[in-house]
Amino acid sequence: MLFRDFRMWSFAFAAFSFSAFTARALADSTTHEIVGGRIVQDLASFEYKHTVRLLVKAVLDGQQVPEPLKGLKMTWRCSGALVSSKVVVTAAHCFPKTVGLTDPVTGALIRGELTELGAEAFFKTDTKADRPWGVRTEKIVVHEGFRDDWTSRGGDIWNPEAPVHDVALVRLAEEAPSEKAPVLLFEQTAPALAEGETVVLAGYGRDISDDQVAIPRLRAVDVPYRLPLRNGSEWYVGHGDFNNAGKVQRPAGGCMGDSGGPVYVRRGSVVRLAGVIVRGPDQENGGCEAAVTIVTALPKYTRWISEKLFELGRH
Repeated sequence: MLFRDFRMWSFAFAAFSFSAFTARALADSTTHEIVGGRIVQDLASFEYKHTVRLLVKAVLDGQQVPEPLKGLKMTWRCSGALVSSKVVVTAAHCFPKTVGLTDPVTGALIRGELTELGAEAFFKTDTKADRPWGVRTEKIVVHEGFRDDWTSRGGDIWNPEAPVHDVALVRLAEEAPSEKAPVLLFEQTAPALAEGETVVLAGYGRDISDDQVAIPRLRAVDVPYRLPLRNGSEWYVGHGDFNNAGKVQRPAGGCMGDSGGPVYVRRGSVVRLAGVIVRGPDQENGGCEAAVTIVTALPKYTRWISEKLFELGRH
């Protein structure tokens, strides 16, 4: 399989907010926003009403981490969707317990521990118009079956046999603004998606370099649903070639910073949340320009989401 040993863009964690010194250690992890999409400007649109930007924060620690880097405050961005007035659904990999790094002095690969993990939620389409401090989280609930090291034990990580369970819920300390609204879930009992049916990806992915950080506005893009993965809990969407990925002339899909972002389905006048963005090819296989996006299929997790919403105190 072409993708057996590749590094997926959603797990590169290039969206960390580093000093230039540390960023150079991850110079191979350039990121982009939603590819081939449109800027969301309509405040009455479902993309705006339901989509949330998440700023995740953590502190780097661990025995393998060089002393100069211990205590380094790190931030990265994910996206999500409101499923209640105070709860956001997103990807589990947005909240790792550990992270792989390159030692900036020796060049050795090291694994650091992440402590004080938390997140803030932001809601505007234009990030410059949002308030400087987001709504803090009270609790992060990662699916019990998700493990940071699944890529090392999953065999074919592009199309794994076992479910990855890459889904999480974030409970906010405050209710979302009144112009925002929870989205309906695409239930498992609903008619299945047909190959070629249009789904809408939305997210707040960003570009990053050593000397410049640019956070784009909320973007969305229409792509076709293609097929379920063999693990039964993930789908492939996009018009790229799943089995022979590479850059396409007109790419469209998700990228880093869009991880956890919503996958919406429109049927008539009703919009439902069908999935969350989780991964795509590495740069050698076209990266974000391959028009291949893997998403967690939320119909497989509606019961889990309902149970956790009840435990969190649904609003």
